Amino acid sequence: MRHSENGSRAGTMDYGMLFGVAAIILMFELVPGASVGRLSTRTVSEEMRGFDPGELYEVPPEMPEEDPVDVESIISSEIPEVVQPDQVISLDPDAQGLDTVATVDPNVLEPGVPEDERIPEPGTFVPHSVHPVCTYRPTPDYPEMARQAGVEGRVTLQVFVSAEGVPLEVVVVQSSGLASMDEAAKESIMRSSWSPAKRDDGVAVGVWTSVIYDFVLD
Repeated sequence: MRHSENGSRAGTMDYGMLFGVAAIILMFELVPGASVGRLSTRTVSEEMRGFDPGELYEVPPEMPEEDPVDVESIISSEIPEVVQPDQVISLDPDAQGLDTVATVDPNVLEPGVPEDERIPEPGTFVPHSVHPVCTYRPTPDYPEMARQAGVEGRVTLQVFVSAEGVPLEVVVVQSSGLASMDEAAKESIMRSSWSPAKRDDGVAVGVWTSVIYDFVLD
């Protein structure tokens, strides 16, 4: 009798367990799929919010754009305009200030000088009918080194003879090849005397004329 009671209890427990498992399976079958999906989506969304980079890093605000710098205008405003000063001459040898100076234009001849007394460029022809005549011309000094070396030469000069017969300027047209010989000829002509050139109306005028010096050993 005791054996049959134990078997009956074991059979009853097996049936109970089967009904329990079946109930659990039925519960999962009856749960809506949308509820599971919402649960899954909600869980993933909460996990992603925990790693939002916007919450970890602050994005700096955009800097305003500045106008481009005009380099040429800055350079032109920084560099002052250079003004070339006028040439000045002192009216008094002991002058120290600007009250005693006058501006001079180098391209304009000094005022007060008559037109006929201004020296034209060498070679400029001045109309005249009577040529100048040299009335006195000292012998030039023969350069000693040229003499000792036995060197001879010729120097061609142009001299400006004023209306008063005075040599005012001289230039070398053809050199002898020796500077000392050229200088000796120039010194000689500047100590010479002249009868000035004249125009048709008899008025004396200053003119350029040519002079030749021959340096010849005895």
